[in-house]
Amino acid sequence: MKSMRKKVLKDVSLITTVLNEEDNIHEFIKSILDQTVLPREFIIVDGGSTDNTYKILKKYSEKYKWIKVYQVKGASIGKGRNIAIEKAKGKIIAVTDAGCIVDKKWLKEITKPFFKEKNIDVVVGIYKPYYTNDFEYFQGLIIVKDPKKIFMNPSRMSIRSMAFKKKCWKEVGKLPEKYGGDDTLFNIKLIENGCKFYFVREAVVYWRMRKSLKAFSKQFYKYAVGDAHYKNFIKLKKIFFFFTFLNGFIIALTLSLIISPKIFTYLLGSIILSLFLYGVFYSLKTKKITGIIWMPLLFLTKTFSYFIGLWVGILRQASRS
Repeated sequence: MKSMRKKVLKDVSLITTVLNEEDNIHEFIKSILDQTVLPREFIIVDGGSTDNTYKILKKYSEKYKWIKVYQVKGASIGKGRNIAIEKAKGKIIAVTDAGCIVDKKWLKEITKPFFKEKNIDVVVGIYKPYYTNDFEYFQGLIIVKDPKKIFMNPSRMSIRSMAFKKKCWKEVGKLPEKYGGDDTLFNIKLIENGCKFYFVREAVVYWRMRKSLKAFSKQFYKYAVGDAHYKNFIKLKKIFFFFTFLNGFIIALTLSLIISPKIFTYLLGSIILSLFLYGVFYSLKTKKITGIIWMPLLFLTKTFSYFIGLWVGILRQASRS
């Protein structure tokens, strides 16, 4: 009852999607209930959880009438978000992810510019890594960049910490639904549509890092398949350069093995030394000895998972042509 006495933002609908978040869902929902202001409604779309996530959410929706839960089995993240936004009654849509913990002032800060500034269409917040061990800590160093590199960078601005006018979502043709990388393409479309962006450093979401190397690898593989499908890797110069360079390097390494084993040994040795020094640097910087192992391993996993994902996505597209 205490939370119902908080200020309610009548123009704001908060949405998210979930899938098998039983271990984390209570903490996530608590972070929403603890917000200094509340949304008009909180719409959650479950993509067909096979654990107790949906049952837990239904109990919350029975207790808090402004929490509305729907299950759409097989729905992708993009489709789930679109369904939630379609159902939303607010003119402003705030979005975050169930795999996160939201700072108690996040909703207030992520929506404030719509009421304080003129003609704001999209508000972008920041995200920080949430970790419980060294493996997750070093993941954060690998994938979560300085907030200065987030704003107006389509592949860095994340819908896990964002709000936008519902009309903008309609104008750009909604969120892509088939593959990962949907928010990157959505961001590109918002920018191309001339939407006015606003950056808020005070709107913070804590993003849970993956619990295993396999899950970490799968994460970037899916991102890459989506980026290939939506042609994000062509639209974004950084991804295109990465893909071109790594292809060229692999070809050069392969040719050196055939033409000159000495050159191959030199190149391979240089790679191994560079990775070792990379690990040493972060071990000294963070004062964590495990950085010598985790940083090279995570870097290689991310790089090749994403690279393979791009090729898989490209080949799938070519086979459909």
